[in-house]
Amino acid sequence: MSFSFEITETPPVCADISTKREQAVKERAIFRKKNIRFMIGMATITSLYLAFIFIFVFPMLENPEVGIIFYFFPHLTFVIFIVGNHLHIKNIEKPSKLLDMTITELSEVEASEIDSIIDKKEHSAEITSYMEQVAAQGRSLVRAEADAIQKHYDGN
Repeated sequence: MSFSFEITETPPVCADISTKREQAVKERAIFRKKNIRFMIGMATITSLYLAFIFIFVFPMLENPEVGIIFYFFPHLTFVIFIVGNHLHIKNIEKPSKLLDMTITELSEVEASEIDSIIDKKEHSAEITSYMEQVAAQGRSLVRAEADAIQKHYDGN
């Protein structure tokens, strides 16, 4: 989902970054709606299951002639919880975290952080060229670009 920012390459255009950011925000809103629907569905399933246990299973347990299967129905609650939790993490939570990370990476960096990047003593020609290309586009650095510059500093 996110761009890969390389200091040695030309920076992406502002329109591409804003398009990706808007797309990530829209997808995040969709996942929030899915999260609410999933929680309502799981609450409904759990409520129906508990009603079934209280209405049908518990009265049957008083009769010693019922099959042994009725003794295992209350334990299915744990299976429902484990399966529901696994589905929630796999289908909603992990993609939502990736989208949150993408939105954070594509957010603009504050001026104080840009100043701290510029104040570094050793400017390589690649970083200077990259920052000039970004300035020529009329936009500020995004978080992922600042991280790529920091990695470039640490790598040299």
